[in-house]
Amino acid sequence: MIAALAVLALGAADTQAILSSLEKQGRALKTMQADFVQTKVSVLLNDKEETRGSVLLQVPGRLRWNYAGAQPSAMVIKGGRIERFVPQTKQLFRGTARGDADLLVGFGEGAVDLGRKYEVAVEGEEAVAGAPAWILKLKPRGGGGLFKEIRLWVDKTRFIPVQTQLTEPTDDYTTIRFEHVVLNRVLPASAFDLVLPKGVTVEELK
Repeated sequence: MIAALAVLALGAADTQAILSSLEKQGRALKTMQADFVQTKVSVLLNDKEETRGSVLLQVPGRLRWNYAGAQPSAMVIKGGRIERFVPQTKQLFRGTARGDADLLVGFGEGAVDLGRKYEVAVEGEEAVAGAPAWILKLKPRGGGGLFKEIRLWVDKTRFIPVQTQLTEPTDDYTTIRFEHVVLNRVLPASAFDLVLPKGVTVEELK
């Protein structure tokens, strides 16, 4: 709360002050649970797809996305590995996690040293689901990676992202809005285990 008041006292949004408060909250984060609405836009195909679900994060390095909808699936990242299970087809895709952790930039470890990893600018302010937020634009230093640009909508009170937009080199982009966010509640040890039925086909990701 003191950090929030300090930033507000500046009168205008100060990039370094926001990053410092975001990092402080990130270092204090142990777990996060939330619902999400994910919208993927394909610019070339003029197509938009919306997915809903829930997400779990445990610091350090454990992440789970549960996707609802017509073809539900679950994606788990832990120990630098990624697994995605599609129950309908009994397929398990697994491999080395690469840019998938960028989906939660600004949470936990993903909030630390943002100024070193990205060129950061404050683009303005906008309310997300009624919560006033600053908009940060992040461009990876040195280029490369899965995303050429990331935008974070940072809640002015809690200093956590309430929305993320990730833009690929093709200009396709994914927007993720986080709802009903709960911080630092104890998660069961099994939260990041996939329960697989018999007959699952495994495909290694390259």
